[in-house]
Amino acid sequence: MRILYGYRYGIVGGVSTQLVLRQGALRRAGHDCELFFTQDNGLGAVLTERQGIHFGSPAKFRRLVRAGRFDAVVIIDTPELLDLAAGLVFHRVPVFLDIHTTTSAGLAYLREVDISKLSGIMVPTVYSSNLVRARLPKADRVSVVPNIIDSDLFAPRPITDTSEEQEKDLTREFVWVGKLDQHKNWRLALIYTALFKQLLGTVRLTLIGGYTAPEKQAHAFFDLACELGVSSEVDWLDRVENRMLPAIYRRSAESGGAMLVTSRDESFGMAAAEALLCGCPLIANDLPVFREVFPDSPLVQLLDIWRPEEVAAAAGCLSRPDTAQVEELRNELAARYGPQAFLVSMEKALGGMNAA
Repeated sequence: MRILYGYRYGIVGGVSTQLVLRQGALRRAGHDCELFFTQDNGLGAVLTERQGIHFGSPAKFRRLVRAGRFDAVVIIDTPELLDLAAGLVFHRVPVFLDIHTTTSAGLAYLREVDISKLSGIMVPTVYSSNLVRARLPKADRVSVVPNIIDSDLFAPRPITDTSEEQEKDLTREFVWVGKLDQHKNWRLALIYTALFKQLLGTVRLTLIGGYTAPEKQAHAFFDLACELGVSSEVDWLDRVENRMLPAIYRRSAESGGAMLVTSRDESFGMAAAEALLCGCPLIANDLPVFREVFPDSPLVQLLDIWRPEEVAAAAGCLSRPDTAQVEELRNELAARYGPQAFLVSMEKALGGMNAA
């Protein structure tokens, strides 16, 4: 089977990294999978393998579809590619729409989508499925195709024993991942860093993402950090290669810190899942999708992110994670969201197509 994915943003992380994982899983299963991005927002510079990964204009995408003899084309939240994805009139290719956005603004494009031209719709979670069905009530083929989590790359180090005195002297390290936009509530990350500093003493926040942020937004970030008195406690890494992330999550876990998730909404929560695989606890907004994706675990604290007293209480409960708890959570996440679970769901969504 030959599959082509089309997506707008070639970023480091998010959907783009997920597509690279899906490509690998499909290839290992004997399928051919190519990826096309209409923008290179830093992904090209960090790829170690470029075979089957393309960047270019919609016109280049159209040429690839016509020449590629694909069995299916999957477009992710990039409506300008939909009309180009079916190929030539005398050789139509089944086109699927994969919806990963969850915001009202992001989903607005669905009003213009002609679902009669689609062979099916894919989403990463049941939560996303409900959002889509509310906007496309006539869509009769909405399939949940879960994201893949890389449990080989994202793994903990063995936890070494430390005395109570040594643990007190550790700098508590917190991690936040996302774009510098309103949807991700990045300002709360800085506000709660100031709260953690008051509560716990020496802390550090590593904020990952925001490479595409406008200059005005970047200035607002630094201004707020200065205003809150946490400039020296915050490291902003606007983009990080996937292979570098586990070390950051492990360091946070070993310090008795956590990943902080302040988002208003998520379609899955990839970064949070990857942090958990490394043994890094989670302090996160209590989103319906997190209740679906994450098993019950002492490492997962879901709360009302707008209530500082709840966030403070969660931070006050943090300690270095228990090895048995980490392994139990890892095993459950790997079973739910490993490559095999993706492949089974993908084949079902495609209607049982066999390899060509």
